Amino acid sequence: MKKLFISLFIFIGFTANASSLTDSIKVLDFKPYKIDYPSSWRLKAGCAVNECSILSPADTLSWPDGYTESINLTFNPLPSASYTADQYATYSIGYLPKVVKNFKVIEKKKLKSNVIRVTYSGEKDTHKQTWRQYYYVKSSKVYIVTFSAETSKYPAYQPFIEPFLNSFTLK
Repeated sequence: MKKLFISLFIFIGFTANASSLTDSIKVLDFKPYKIDYPSSWRLKAGCAVNECSILSPADTLSWPDGYTESINLTFNPLPSASYTADQYATYSIGYLPKVVKNFKVIEKKKLKSNVIRVTYSGEKDTHKQTWRQYYYVKSSKVYIVTFSAETSKYPAYQPFIEPFLNSFTLK
């Protein structure tokens, strides 16, 4: 019941702003990629092509709001030109339990031959979190797009943020 209430509360808040949502989308546009994000969110200081965070405003689901939801973008070189998105996802799933307590894969899905989406949960920095992470492989690099939220708020944020995550495009 609590999750339903939280989802409804966020939905009402987002719906109230929906009429201006299409007018209030910002675009982060770097040479290798671009992504849309909500205009009420802000770029973290120091945002650069190889590492950038887009931070949510405080929400009203808990007071005080002790966690900032975010979209994080980064890219890394791959060990070889033949390294695939699936291989990187497998590597990542093997590594993440070392840095995320109680790590659990919720979903792993191949979206395209060069794109894998992994959703997982766990605890980090004293917060129970859920992450939705996309691995895009192109030109011997992996581009990683990650949305992170408190696990209790993830069901409310996910439908709102998904179109922005899906707007990510490699050039």
